[in-house]
Amino acid sequence: MVANIFKDLLPEEERDFENQPKTNNIFNDLLPEEERDVPIKNEFKLSDTPDDKYELKEKGLFDDLLPEDEKEKSLTKLYTDPDTEFGVGDAFVLGLTDTIRGVTQFAGGEKVFFMDDDLKTQQAKLNAALQGEGGGLIAAAYFGGAILDPATWLIPVLRGKTLYKMALSGGVAGGLAGALGYVDENSFYFDTRTKQAFAGAAGGALLSPLLGKTLEAAKLRKVTKLLDEQKFSDEDIAKLPDKLKRTISLPGEEDVFVGTEKALKKSRKKGKIKGVGKRDAIVREKLKLKEIETVDGRPKSLLPNKDSNENFILRGPREFFKTILGGFAKPLEPVVKGVEGVKAAYTKKMGAKYDQYFRTGPNAGEFGTGAAGALYGFALPEDQSLFGVDIPKDMQKGGMTERFSRAALGFMMGFGGVKLAKKTQVPDFIKERRAKVLGMSVEEDLSVASYLAKMFVDGYKVPKVVKEIETEDLQGLRNKIELEFFRIFQRANQLSTDERKVLYNLLEGDIKFDVVPKDLAKIAKTARKQITRITQMYIDAGLITEETALRNIERYIKRSYGGKDLSKIGSELRARGVLETITPNDWIKSYSKTKAFKLDDAGKLIRVNEHKGWELFGNVQVKKFEEPIRATDDAVKSLIKAGKGDEPLLTARWEYTKQERLGMTEIEDGAFAIMETGRLMAQTLPRYKFYADIAAQTFTKTTPTAEEILKLDLVEVPSTIRTGTIQKTYGELAGKFIPREVYENIFQINKIAEGPSKPAFKLYRNLNQIWKASKTAWNPTVHVNNIVSNLVLLDLVDGSASLLPAAVKAFNDQSKGKSVKILEEASNLGVFSSNYVKQELAGGFLDPDKVIPAYYKTDPKKNVFENATNMSDFIYKDLIKKNKFGLQKLSDYYALEDSIFRLALYMDRKNKGYNEVQAAQDARKSFIDYNIQAPGINALRSLPTPFLAYTYRVIPILAETAVVRPWKFAKYAVLGYTLNNLGEILGEGDPDAERAAMAEQLQGKIGGLPFLPHKNIKIPTTDKARYVNVTRYVPGGDIFDLNSGTIPLVPQPLQMNFGIAGEVLFPMLGFDLFRGDKIKGQGISEFDDFSIRSKFALKKLIPNFPFIPGSYSTERIKKARTDKSVLARSESELLAFLNTVGVKIEEADISRLRTIKGFEYRRRLKGIEEQIRAVYADFNRGAIDEEKRDKKLITLNKKFKKLSDTYSEALNMDINYQEGAELSEVVPRIVGAVKKQTEKIFDKN
Repeated sequence: MVANIFKDLLPEEERDFENQPKTNNIFNDLLPEEERDVPIKNEFKLSDTPDDKYELKEKGLFDDLLPEDEKEKSLTKLYTDPDTEFGVGDAFVLGLTDTIRGVTQFAGGEKVFFMDDDLKTQQAKLNAALQGEGGGLIAAAYFGGAILDPATWLIPVLRGKTLYKMALSGGVAGGLAGALGYVDENSFYFDTRTKQAFAGAAGGALLSPLLGKTLEAAKLRKVTKLLDEQKFSDEDIAKLPDKLKRTISLPGEEDVFVGTEKALKKSRKKGKIKGVGKRDAIVREKLKLKEIETVDGRPKSLLPNKDSNENFILRGPREFFKTILGGFAKPLEPVVKGVEGVKAAYTKKMGAKYDQYFRTGPNAGEFGTGAAGALYGFALPEDQSLFGVDIPKDMQKGGMTERFSRAALGFMMGFGGVKLAKKTQVPDFIKERRAKVLGMSVEEDLSVASYLAKMFVDGYKVPKVVKEIETEDLQGLRNKIELEFFRIFQRANQLSTDERKVLYNLLEGDIKFDVVPKDLAKIAKTARKQITRITQMYIDAGLITEETALRNIERYIKRSYGGKDLSKIGSELRARGVLETITPNDWIKSYSKTKAFKLDDAGKLIRVNEHKGWELFGNVQVKKFEEPIRATDDAVKSLIKAGKGDEPLLTARWEYTKQERLGMTEIEDGAFAIMETGRLMAQTLPRYKFYADIAAQTFTKTTPTAEEILKLDLVEVPSTIRTGTIQKTYGELAGKFIPREVYENIFQINKIAEGPSKPAFKLYRNLNQIWKASKTAWNPTVHVNNIVSNLVLLDLVDGSASLLPAAVKAFNDQSKGKSVKILEEASNLGVFSSNYVKQELAGGFLDPDKVIPAYYKTDPKKNVFENATNMSDFIYKDLIKKNKFGLQKLSDYYALEDSIFRLALYMDRKNKGYNEVQAAQDARKSFIDYNIQAPGINALRSLPTPFLAYTYRVIPILAETAVVRPWKFAKYAVLGYTLNNLGEILGEGDPDAERAAMAEQLQGKIGGLPFLPHKNIKIPTTDKARYVNVTRYVPGGDIFDLNSGTIPLVPQPLQMNFGIAGEVLFPMLGFDLFRGDKIKGQGISEFDDFSIRSKFALKKLIPNFPFIPGSYSTERIKKARTDKSVLARSESELLAFLNTVGVKIEEADISRLRTIKGFEYRRRLKGIEEQIRAVYADFNRGAIDEEKRDKKLITLNKKFKKLSDTYSEALNMDINYQEGAELSEVVPRIVGAVKKQTEKIFDKN
């Protein structure tokens, strides 16, 4: 027995071990006597091989049945690959951390900080284990971990109320998880992040409905009560208890007979209109619809005499700091007030001067054009002539002196050019053509200056009051009517399909109010009340007679038919049904007796009470010299007495019966009908009110003298009748005389509202809108640029950024279904009607395209086939036919970004004392009013320069700021220079060398103006040299960018690309308009050229969105990971991604930049070399003499010298240009030098 080494530490009574057991076996007493008290010895055998009992080799129950070559395989391979030491646990961890690994790879990292192996090693081990024995278990472990990856949790299987919504939300989340996951470059299928993102999206879209429905079936999903959710389908209502629903018979079931009663009694088959049979609709007895809450929306600071206790907890700390810091700030208050006073006085004085010289003064055209010429001359590159006029040699190379000389020359040319244009008349054929297009008399005195102003100046010479009336009527009244109808539509759109059918027939008067539930009748009565109110305004405006209104007061609602185009302005004034021209005798003998009949229960022919049969329509003139009179039976008799019984003088109208309308696929939807009624009334009524308000102005004359017409240059407004109506096109303005500029302005307003008349151009415009959306609203870079530049623009126009949170809250409240007063007030005044989306991408407040998809919701209660059919229909109509491709939300966000700033400025202007109309006009103007009434500008933006509108509007804003508030520009100049200097001091690299080696469009200052900061501001990073491009963050930052376009010395915004036509046409001709060069890879064969050009054109049309296959953004992110060539950008996937969403940060690798610059220099030198050969070829064949040859060589010599000076600094090499050297020898020598340098960079001999 082993001695106890701790014996002395025990109590005395326990130190004696004689009586202790002789064995340490606790089961000693259970053993036979002969085996008791035998000590157990612990013997440990050390070995480098495991015991047989722990070895799994050949211990399988059926090992003896295996082939000999399989017996030696260890079962441990099911769990661990001995070659890689990679098991199921490792696979599970990789799956669990897939997103972490992907983000690490995306950011350019090689290893996750808490893991041992780098990313590629991990993936190689996983791939090997998947291919080895037990690969199925490894795969299960990996995907099991991937399911628990936090990114996978984003798949909201329980959020979708329908299969479509589940698929949509699951697809988005799955795509996100796929995009962020680790990309295995060796994968056969998913070797790019794009493929992986789409695979994730597809998987998420497929799995989410499946998981959601499975969980729902397992009762793990809580089903909200239908009565609270109001997500009713017709099937849901049918399952309700009888006491909660009601069945209503819809009209149109019985046959109708048309003809005279006498003729129909002889033969009922003749004139029969077949009914559609029994039609029942099931509706709820009680409706619980979402009510609209009304909020003010203004920030507390703008509410009159209302103190707020909001954030009262922070009141103490605020007062404390106000007291403490106020003591230090108080001595500075007089200084601050003094500076603000000086600024205010300067702004007021210079504002008046600016208006005088550039807006309203007699020489505004001269000064404005002169200023533009001065800025253009100032921004021109060195050694460039100004419109063919060279700067004198003694002024060249003078830095700012030369620039100011160019500016002075530009001003004189602009000022003098307008003076000359004012004295020059346009050719007569242009005058005659304008008169024919505008429908007015020929303008005798039309100078070139006036003609150009009418073409390119918005609202040229239009009185200010006309613009105010336009804001109040065409914008304000229109939006107000739309909003009132939209509120009713919101309630009606919560109804089921059957309920909307009943609502429609209620409004049509085909169903009586007493047969429907009160809640449904209430919606109909609200809509009827609104329609009646607007109808009264129609009567007041003289658009319809009181008699016509009373006859249809309980029945009028806009009718729409499937497959028909939506109605345009004034279409509701047209007679319903069919119109026929007849003689008085026709009316007496036939038409007046033709009615609509039906059979009663006894089979007797009876009149359809609600149908009037044929009706007389319009006016007739009985006697030649008398005024026309209303067409009535008495008037018909008078015509017959006057001997005109057989003359086609009458118009008869037949209003379609319900059965006829159903046969024409009438859309029986009360919600849609309410929306369409509101849309039409909001188009027609404001326009006629606009005409009436213009007619009431003092400049409008009813019977002017010939002298007044000539002196005031008045034009008679046409008295034409709107087609299909008896209403004059120009309402109360018809036949009156107004100033020529006002008439032309009204003509342009109507032309814009009506849209293109030719189908081909209409189609092109629609396609161009899609293309514009792909370049703007569907491009994340533009969203970032838009927000940042709007912040700058808000400051430039002296708005307050402190009101932006209130504007955001107002729109957020509206998105929750609340009625926001300040938002509706601004909307009613057209603050948001002139934004980019509504004017350029065609989106309206009551946009039918946003409503119709409500008919194509997927119903989870229908079978798979029905759901699939409905889904296909929905995709076609909403994503294809409506040209949205699922990206409508991006367009909505783009409009919202703009609208938030407009609302903030509107509130700011009201806070500064502007009235509502003035505040609305300033908000529209300051944030780019895309509603432009200048035919020349509209023609340019429709075809060659699709994005001209922004530049056209922003230039006057920038010019006014520069003159009236110059400290605004000074502030941003100081900020830019400070940040850049900080980057140059603290950052890595040589800024001068880096800038010289950059691409030409990235060099220089913002706007081409030397006093503004660099386009590329250096970032203070110490590992690598980096720059951020801020050009697009500055409103109009590329206005004087004269070096980056295809057309030399034309500002970037004025470069012509012809929209979608140019994106297809130029590539198909083999030319890359963006780079100003031929498309690479051509010349092998015509078939290959066509293929290359087609692919290039297709790529141009792809929206530049990350992870969309083929987009520039996707390719850049992919290259950041895979392209390791010398010319490749040195950037991580994260940096590439930031660039694709608008954060333009570039690493300036001087070696790479100089390599690219070297190739660029060689290409340009080769061009000069080819021109030299062409000159000698012309000389040798006698096409030019020696003098012309030398003159051309001198010109090429100048180009070569300029090129040499430019590239010597960029390439960091001494080109040693020798004055007077033979150019044909110098060029090849320089080409060789550049070639050697590029070879050195590539490390080639």
